[in-house]
Amino acid sequence: MKSNSKLVIGGILIVLGLIFFSETSGVLPLLHLSAGEVIGYIWPAILLGIGIKMLLDKNTASAILFLSIGSIFLFTHLFSWNFFAVLWPVAIIAIGLSIIFKNESTHMNLDKKYDDSNRVSEALIFWGVDKRMDSKDFTGGDISAIFGGGKLDLRDAKIHKDGAKLTVNAIFGGVEVLVPKDCKVITSGTGIFGGWDSKIASRETKSPVLEITGSAIFGGVEVKE
Repeated sequence: MKSNSKLVIGGILIVLGLIFFSETSGVLPLLHLSAGEVIGYIWPAILLGIGIKMLLDKNTASAILFLSIGSIFLFTHLFSWNFFAVLWPVAIIAIGLSIIFKNESTHMNLDKKYDDSNRVSEALIFWGVDKRMDSKDFTGGDISAIFGGGKLDLRDAKIHKDGAKLTVNAIFGGVEVLVPKDCKVITSGTGIFGGWDSKIASRETKSPVLEITGSAIFGGVEVKE
C-alpha cells in the first residue's frame, strides 16, 4: 500500500474513531450533535476539498465531478433533501459544465474509438467510454467516472520525451487504464472504500515516465499492461 494511501485511510479511521468516541463519552450530545450528523458534514467536505485541489491543479473535468457530488451530499444533509431527487438535475448541470470546459479538440474526439490528440480529458457521469489513444506525443490529462465507467487504452501511444501526467478518479464507478510498454510507469492512488490496483511490473528503463495518480471512492481504478 502506498504511503499516501496509508495516510489518508489511517486519518479517516482516526477521525471516525474520535467522532464515535465523542458520542459515547457524551461530548457530542452536549453539543446537540450525533455521530451521523458530524460524518454527514465531513464526508462532503472531503469531496469538496479534493475538487478544489484538482481545480487548482487545472484538472477541470475531474474537479467539476468532485465538486458536484460533494455539493449534493452537503446540501442533502443541510436541507434534508432526497439524495436521488437532487442527483439527476445536478448531474445534468455537471455534464453541461464539463462539456463547456473541455477544450475543442477533446470535445470533437469524444466519441471516436481512436484519438490522436496529445491529451485526454473525460468526465463520465452515468455513461461510459472506451477510448484508444494513438498519439505520438502524449502529455497526459484526466479521466473521472461518477456512476459510470471508462477504459483508456494507451498501448499505441508514445509518451512525450519529458514525461506525462494522468489523473484518474472513480466515484461509484470504474476506470481501466492500459499503459504502453516502452515507458516507465509510476502510480500513486488512494482507495477510500474502493480499490486502486496497479498491475505494472517494475521497469528498469530510461524511457519517458508516465505518472498516474488519483483516487477511487466507492469505485475502482485498475492500471495494467
